[in-house]
Amino acid sequence: MKKLEPYPIASALFYIFTILYVVCIGVKLILVSTGIDGFWHMHKIWEIILPWFGGLDSLSIVIGLLEVSLGSYLIGYIVVPAHNLLARKKVSEHKIEVKPVIVRFKTLFLTFVVYVSILFTLCLVYDLIVPVEYQMLGLWKLLIPGFTGLNFVSYLIGLGVILIYSAYTAFIFSKTLNYFEKSELKKSEKKSIIQVDFSTEVLRGKKYDEKYFGVAAGIFTTAIFILAAIKMIFSGEDYSTLVKPLIPFFSSVDVMNIIGGIAVSFLWGWVLGYFFMVFYHWFDKKFNPKQTNA
Repeated sequence: MKKLEPYPIASALFYIFTILYVVCIGVKLILVSTGIDGFWHMHKIWEIILPWFGGLDSLSIVIGLLEVSLGSYLIGYIVVPAHNLLARKKVSEHKIEVKPVIVRFKTLFLTFVVYVSILFTLCLVYDLIVPVEYQMLGLWKLLIPGFTGLNFVSYLIGLGVILIYSAYTAFIFSKTLNYFEKSELKKSEKKSIIQVDFSTEVLRGKKYDEKYFGVAAGIFTTAIFILAAIKMIFSGEDYSTLVKPLIPFFSSVDVMNIIGGIAVSFLWGWVLGYFFMVFYHWFDKKFNPKQTNA
């Protein structure tokens, strides 16, 4: 297992969130200028998680862009060191041969598509059987343009949007991580010959361990919840209807609800991250059997 570097991950997050922010805000401004309303709500995502983003005025848009850019790097430099800290024993116990491990677009894309589509389907089934206050319709309307309700057309629209999100995310992650991975190899080739201790195991790849990746994902989802809680505290806005489907007991912004929300959001992140990596390893083994993982 190889120690991860925070800069490549942070850079990938920067590209993903910054481009998404520009698209969300830009499309909304275009639709408003043409008199089209009620279709695109993705700008509200940023209103929930960005503390100083308050709307579609010029100042808020610029401040929001700075928050997204800096926040992406900040999250990367928090999540990756936390992952490395937890995985330090696995890293130190093995000697790693310097060899790039390619994150293939096909593998990552199929992982996102299959995994997220299964989750989306399960969530819609969940929405069909629970009371209205626990349904996730509010979240789907924010995340999926054109989603109107629990019907087959909206389900197909959701699957189509998942395809777009998956391709977009997989493309940026694969290109960014592979670029830095190859750069790392070039740097190592310029150095003197590395003395290998043959008493330790030499591995030709790295595997992102499921449980450690789950912890990293848990930290990420916790950070998102904390940002939303901060926004609710200082802005007076009530987003409990969006939080309640994921954290059923959440009813208001008080100490106990926030502490419980942090615990549950971390648990959600860990579970989702763990099984995402299970799917990723399965696809990676299927399409890249020659690449040895550690």
